[in-house]
Amino acid sequence: MKTKYNDFWLTKNNKAANAYMDEVAKESNFTGHHKGYTILPHKIHRCYGLSPYEKLILVDIVAYMSDQSQCYPTIEMIARNLGCSSKSVERHIAKLAEKKLILVSQSKNNTYYLPNYLHVHPYLLVSEKTHEFIRSVRKQVNERELTLWIQEIVKSDACKAYTARLEKLHERRFPTDKFAEKETLDSYTQSLMTAFAKRFPPDVKGQ
Repeated sequence: MKTKYNDFWLTKNNKAANAYMDEVAKESNFTGHHKGYTILPHKIHRCYGLSPYEKLILVDIVAYMSDQSQCYPTIEMIARNLGCSSKSVERHIAKLAEKKLILVSQSKNNTYYLPNYLHVHPYLLVSEKTHEFIRSVRKQVNERELTLWIQEIVKSDACKAYTARLEKLHERRFPTDKFAEKETLDSYTQSLMTAFAKRFPPDVKGQ
């Protein structure tokens, strides 16, 4: 006869996730190493303009910064943390720098900084508008079909063109560019609506 017992790991925790994660980060029963946690906006880890590795590396760099404005982990440190090759880390850091999501001061060990105006970074703005549009239409179509369509959209030349247009405005940062940014994002939303209607006409959506 098998003895029934409660599985330690299957006991549900009913605390809010952020409060619970705060407790996990402070716990040090066996080691005080890696206490703490990394605060990261949803708009970054859900950004469509970043690859999975780019997101992971950006998170790791932000973690090293902690309460400082810069950090200088070696390529090998980041590679060990992520479980990937140093060449892969170098390649994706170069991509992040190219996209201006991090600033890199090259020396014996790279020093990393976050750029100013990150809150209005073109990749984040376009991504957030995409998420906003998804929320407005997700109940109208099959979820899987919507996912496949969005994956095509965010990789399309049209989406890249809107991002590039915002990047040009982002480089200048004239006061009037704020209105131009809004017009560009409104135009992007309209393009999504047009593409959505073409991909999911009323008869397909059951209307």
